[in-house]
Amino acid sequence: MSSAPGGATDQALALRASRGDVEAFKQLVQEHSGLVYRVALRIVGVEGAQDASQEVWVRVWRNIKNFRGESAFSTWLYRVTVNACLSARRKEARRGEREYGGDEMPFLPEPPGGDADPEAAALGAERREEIQAALGHVRAEHRAALVLRHMEGLSYAEIAQVLGVPDGTAKGWVSRGRAAMLIALAEENHGRTGGSAG
Repeated sequence: MSSAPGGATDQALALRASRGDVEAFKQLVQEHSGLVYRVALRIVGVEGAQDASQEVWVRVWRNIKNFRGESAFSTWLYRVTVNACLSARRKEARRGEREYGGDEMPFLPEPPGGDADPEAAALGAERREEIQAALGHVRAEHRAALVLRHMEGLSYAEIAQVLGVPDGTAKGWVSRGRAAMLIALAEENHGRTGGSAG
């Protein structure tokens, strides 16, 4: 029994699944569906996260025969997840559907004392809404790199492997994503500076 993503058990399950073992595939889905949904939620938002997650598992089943065990299963899964999410975002952009709600950022840490401090909790929820809206202005590849770095905690080398780019490109994408998000946040705050009390 392994709950450690990327562990030897995941490798063994993935290799069994690559040979058509449905039970091994089911175990991988059970162990990693949280990771897949969390990443999808952060890249495509709440509206598309469920569909993107389902698409990820369809792609995993379809392509697991290509998994050779040369990298950790979790790295391969991140790659499939990010690619599916980027495809979903490109389709969404072509359709012109650019709606972002405030419930799409549950991954930001809650302020300490959450329930005991309603003012801090309200400010935290407002901040999450601002950040989610700002992320909507970040180019898809840069957003994926930013999510993997700052919300999933991956190293630049891991991000480069997941996105299939050189380390320097991964660092640049994270940096550009952060800059674009900060600019969007600044513009958003500039538009609402009239009512702050100090």
